[in-house]
Amino acid sequence: MEDKQLQKLTILPFLFCIIFTSCKDRPAKGLGLTSENKFFPCPETPNCVSSFENPSNERNFISPIKFFGGKEATILKLEKLIKKNPSAKIVEKKENYLRAEYTSSVFKFVDDIQFYFGQENTIHVKSASRVGRSDFGKNRERVREIEFALQQSAN
Repeated sequence: MEDKQLQKLTILPFLFCIIFTSCKDRPAKGLGLTSENKFFPCPETPNCVSSFENPSNERNFISPIKFFGGKEATILKLEKLIKKNPSAKIVEKKENYLRAEYTSSVFKFVDDIQFYFGQENTIHVKSASRVGRSDFGKNRERVREIEFALQQSAN
């Protein structure tokens, strides 16, 4: 009897790892823009932030990024910032839209970050983890780091 229990205890972690790691590489649901040029809503988990969320939703709302100067120059600066990070890669680029993936170094978890260049020198942003519930604030931190770097490059 103990042998069967030991086998189960040995096999379960491996099964968990196989299932968990096979899901992390799939593109997240709700990427891109809606017909109203907004991001799809964040799930009801704390591992997603979006400037299109209701500001009263403090867990998921993050203010959009303001930029100064031309849109094309800002897009180029943003691309350069992303490419400078070895854990990031740009996976989609359209006229007013950019999407990148950030991969964590240890477990290779993927976070998707999207940028939409709206009106009035505003970059709307959404950053979300593909798996799990909590990201320990990493998506919010990443958006703020990018915002700070863009502001520094404008000076």
